Formats: sequence, structure tokens, C-alpha cells
Amino acid sequence: MLRYTISKANNDLLGEVSLFPAKKISNKVLVFRVIKHSSSDQNLPEQEEVEVMFENVPRFRKTIDKGEAGAALRHLRSFFHFFKGEWMITGTDKANGRPIESVVKILQKQGVSISFADRAGMPPFKLIGKGFKGNTVVRVDSNISSKLVSASLILSPNLPNATILEMKDNIIGSSYIELTLKALQYLGINSGWKKSETLIESEFKDGSELTLEADWSAASYWYEIAALSNKCSITLHGLNVDSSQCDIVTKELFYQFGVKTTFIKDGVLLTRCKRTIKRFEYDFSNNPDLVPTFAVLCVILKIPFRMYGVNYLRMKCNDRIQSLQTELHKLGADLTVEVQDDNEILCFNGKVRKVSKKLISISTFDDHRMVMAFAPIAITGIPVVIENPNLVSKSYPSYWDDFKKVGFSVDQD
Repeated sequence: MLRYTISKANNDLLGEVSLFPAKKISNKVLVFRVIKHSSSDQNLPEQEEVEVMFENVPRFRKTIDKGEAGAALRHLRSFFHFFKGEWMITGTDKANGRPIESVVKILQKQGVSISFADRAGMPPFKLIGKGFKGNTVVRVDSNISSKLVSASLILSPNLPNATILEMKDNIIGSSYIELTLKALQYLGINSGWKKSETLIESEFKDGSELTLEADWSAASYWYEIAALSNKCSITLHGLNVDSSQCDIVTKELFYQFGVKTTFIKDGVLLTRCKRTIKRFEYDFSNNPDLVPTFAVLCVILKIPFRMYGVNYLRMKCNDRIQSLQTELHKLGADLTVEVQDDNEILCFNGKVRKVSKKLISISTFDDHRMVMAFAPIAITGIPVVIENPNLVSKSYPSYWDDFKKVGFSVDQD
């Protein structure tokens, strides 16, 4: 197993990095590009989940075998609206062991012909791109996937008739869907919520393109490092002050942890200010990707917390709540889970047992966010061993190169 040992000679964070484009927006740009038969001069990231959708479509490959099958499935209706014929989606070994039968059923209702090559509800899938239903009403449980709804919204502007999606539960509050609607509005499409429905008109504004911007989720790891540093002056290029990304809340949350954000041309400047927080409480329902960042930070700073809206973390790359409990136990912290009205709350009392900190080895459970949330610990002077460090390619491929730029040592075992 590949391991990196991360260390830093001092506790200062100085320099500048150019952050990777946000995957949530990059995916949408690719979908829009195919729908509009357009090509943009903007550079797109070579991320696994982005590649799997449309990069190789013009070559008319009949097997899609890179990345996660789930990512491809969410956009199949868009895909087959333009590229007919029979296709096989296999996905990664991890995807091949993940039941996504609920998503398949929704796609079948939308007119996508799907058969299972091996086991029902599991990839690989055989798909036939024909027989789509134009004016469609789809009922979607938010527990299945807000990203699936988002993918349907992206396609709907190009359908002959407007598409109405009637959604239940807490789907109206989904930040991922809200980001998609804002993207559609930017492209000149009238879209918006009305009670439990959203109506999307069916025409793109000629010549409109989405602008790629840096990922605020990725920025959170630099905020974490800044909060753990003694001296900080780092520029993060590519972040947008007017971003629709839900994780832009990072700048506000970290201010109480002693990190000041100054917006400059093409990015932000992070500097230190007085830390004021004594206890941290926040509802992460719309920001689940930030939970590992703040959990690790609070344990290192011995700040008690109560994190709400974490149920969805059970269904991430792994059971992210359990993974955080296991790995933060190595740092002397015992994280507990309380349940209120079927909603889980991740808790920490601020007390840390004395443990040996000569070298900490972190298991990452095939989870890119576990990798990126734990590596910043090294700035405190504790060398950290990270398992499977290449997982960062899922969302932030230049993560380790950027670490080296600002003085971290990244040594392969």
C-alpha cells in the first residue's frame, strides 16, 4: 500500500496556490457542452468522475469503464438524448459492489432501457439509448440522490417541452440542486422553486457559457492549515466572491477559528486573526464535505463541538462518521453520536487523552476527504503517515504538489 509521510519544518503558512476547479461546476460544464454541441476554450479538470461522462463521447466508445458507475448513471438521460445505441457501463470495483437499484428504477421510468449483466441492482449495466419520454413527471426521494435530480434539471432545458420534477422530503433545501438552478439561470433559463415543484424553460441563451471557478471545498483544507499555523499569509487563486457553491460558507465559519479572508483579484488572501470560538455548533446538512475538516481541526484545538445534519455521511465513500471516530481516536479523542428525531449529531467534548504523537498513521478508508482533512495536522509539528494518498485525484489532483509549494515535505514510504 502506498503511504506518504507528511511533515513541516516550521509552523508558518506562506505562499500561494492555484486551486483546482470545482467538480460540481466542471461536471455541469461538460453536460452543457454536450447538450449545446459547443466547445469551450476553458480548461476542464481531468477528474475521474468528469472523464467518465462525456470526454470520450465523440469517439463513440461503446463501453464506459473509467471512474464510478454512479456518476455516469446520474447523467445517462442527458447522454443518450444525443448518443444512441447500446452501451455497457462497468465502473470501478468499488462501484461494482455498491447497490444503486433505486437510481436505476428512476432512470427506467424516464425511458432509459437498463439490464443487469451480473446481479440485479449492481453494475455492470447494459443500456439502450432510445425511447425517451419528453414531458415527464418524476417523483424523487431526496434520500436517493440530489445529484440525480440535478442531472435531470441540466437536461430538461433541451427537452421539447418543459419538465416538471415534483420532489419531496428535504430536497428543496439541497444546496447541490440550488447550484444547478443558479447555473441554469446564468445561462438565461427561467428556473425556480414553487412549493415542491420547479419549472425549467426549454431553451439555452445563445453563446452562453458557465465560468469554471475554484473549489471552495478544496479551499477548506487551506483554511484548516491556516487555523493551525502560527503565521499565515497565503493566496488561494481561482476562488469567486460571488460563488454559488454552498461551501463558500467556509470563509465565515473559519473567521471564528482565527482565519481572516480578504478577497483580491482572482482569489483570496488568508491571514491570521484572533481566535474567538470556545464551542462549535453547526448544521452541515448543506455542507457534508466540510465535516471531516472541522472534526479534525476541533480535535487538534480541543474545541468541543456538536455537528448536525451528518446522516448523509453514512452513505459517502465509506461510513464517514465511523471513519472519523476510528482515526480521531488515535489522536486521543472520543467522538460520540446522539440521535434526535432520527437525525444524528456528531459530538466531541473537547477532552483529549494523552497519546504518543511521534508519528501518527492515518487509515483513509478509500476516502479522498479523509486524506485531505488529516494531512494538515503536520503543520503542528506532528509527522503524519497517510495511506492511499493518491485518492486526492478524485477532487484535487494537485493537492500534494501544492503542499510541497508551501514548504511541506511529502515523502513516499
